[in-house]
Amino acid sequence: MTTENRQQKNAVIDQVPVSGDPRWYVLYTRSRHEKYVETHLLQKGLEAFTPKVTLKKKWSDRTRLVEEPIFKSYCFAKFSLSDKLKIVTQRGVVNIVHVNGQYLPIEDSVINALKILVESKLKIDPCPYLKEGDRIVIRKGPLKGLEGYIVEKRNRNSVLVVSVDAIASSIRCFVDIDCVEQA
Repeated sequence: MTTENRQQKNAVIDQVPVSGDPRWYVLYTRSRHEKYVETHLLQKGLEAFTPKVTLKKKWSDRTRLVEEPIFKSYCFAKFSLSDKLKIVTQRGVVNIVHVNGQYLPIEDSVINALKILVESKLKIDPCPYLKEGDRIVIRKGPLKGLEGYIVEKRNRNSVLVVSVDAIASSIRCFVDIDCVEQA
């Protein structure tokens, strides 16, 4: 970590008021360090959780079941903000997720819901966080490369609207949410 990055990290740490109650927070980790961070925080006596899913990965010579984090580069930890220095100095942790210098606590109910989903062994597929009004581009399938806006979301499908400004007209179609990403 460069000196400049450390200074920025410390500047954010100094801005945040200290709270005594342990709450869940999201930790942004180095790439592929989610499990490492979780393990080491647990060893330090802190509550940590990285939701993981078992996926079947295929290589040219074999197929294996591999456990991967659902949220890449993120780990959840429950701690008091007075312990934030212990958290951000943990190897693999880049920072505690924050907006405008304010750390964003996660409700216990969200963590409990994630734990129930992971323990249920149901098929879980991470998908892009898309909402109505987002501009998207289709990345696979027969409509690959097409851009438009999400008008409505229905379970695994989205209603995509493609507008042609030159003729003031639009068309609408349904696309699988797995085929799109934010433009």
